[in-house]
Amino acid sequence: MSQPAGIPYNTLVVAAAVAAVGFAAGVIGSFGVLRRRALVSDAAAHATLAGVVAAFLATGRRDLPTLLAGAFAAAVLALGGLVVIRRFTRTRDDAATAIVLGVSFGLGIALLAGISARGIPGAGGLEHFLLGHTAALTAGDATALAAAAALAVLIVWLGLKEATLVAFDPAFAAATGWPVALIDYALVTLMAAMVVVGLPAAGAVLVTALVVIPPVTARLWTERVATMVPLAGAIGLVAAVGGVATSNAVPRLPTGPTIVLVAAGVFSLSFFVAPRRGWFARRRAAVDAARALAERLRAAAAGEQTAPDPRGA
Repeated sequence: MSQPAGIPYNTLVVAAAVAAVGFAAGVIGSFGVLRRRALVSDAAAHATLAGVVAAFLATGRRDLPTLLAGAFAAAVLALGGLVVIRRFTRTRDDAATAIVLGVSFGLGIALLAGISARGIPGAGGLEHFLLGHTAALTAGDATALAAAAALAVLIVWLGLKEATLVAFDPAFAAATGWPVALIDYALVTLMAAMVVVGLPAAGAVLVTALVVIPPVTARLWTERVATMVPLAGAIGLVAAVGGVATSNAVPRLPTGPTIVLVAAGVFSLSFFVAPRRGWFARRRAAVDAARALAERLRAAAAGEQTAPDPRGA
C-alpha cells in the first residue's frame, strides 16, 4: 500500500485508528443521546484517570492494554456507584452524576500527583491521558484500538432494533417482554467501553465530547435513527481525521482538543444550515408562519368590511 509523500507510516496507522474510534464514538453515542445518558458517559470518562493510575500502580506496567483495562474497570465502578446513589439515596440524576464525576476525577488527580511527587519510575506520560496523546501510540496500539472500535460498532449493529426500541419507547418495550433494564445497562456499558477506547485520542477530560457532539450534530440533519446513526459515525470520523491532520500540520498543537474543536465546528455549521432544524430554516419557517397569519388576519378584516350590515336591511 502506497502512502502520501512526507507522511510517516506510523502517522497514517494512528490516523486510521483514530478515525475508527471517531466513527464508533458517533455510532454508540447516538443511543446515549437518544436515551438521555450523555452525562453518564462523562462520569465514566472522568473516572478513567483513576483507573489508569491504579492499573500502573498495581502492575508497574505502562503498556496501553493494561492501562485501558484499568480505565474500563474504573468506568464500570463509577457507573455502579451512580446506580447505587440514585437507587438508595433518592438523589436526582444530575446531582448523582456530579458526585460520581467529581469524586472519581479528584481521586485520579490525587493519585497522579502522588506518584509524581514520589518520583515512581516509569510513571512519566500518564498525565497524557488527561487530554490524549496519539503521538505515543504504536502501530500495535492503533490496531488494537481500531479492532475494539469495530467490535463495538458490530455489537450495536446486531442489536440495533432492540436499542432503538428502548431508546424511543421503553414502556412499550417492557410491555412487549423486552428486558429493558438489561438492554439499558448494556448500552451504558458499551458507552463506557467507547469512552475508554477514545482515551488515547481525546483524553479523560474531552472524550465525552467525541461521544456526544457527533450524534447531536447528526440529529440536526435527520429524524430517522437509521440515518442518524451512520451520519453520527461519519461526523465523528471527519472530526477525528481533521483533528489528527491539523495537529500533524501545526507543531505543538494537541490532537485531542483539536479533534473536539473540529467536531464543534461541524456542529456550529449544522446549527445554522441544517435543512429542518437549522437556525436559518427555523427562522424562515417562523417568518413564513407570521406572514401567513398576517394574510389570514387581513383577509378576515376585509371580509368583515365587505359583508352587509344585517341591521340596515
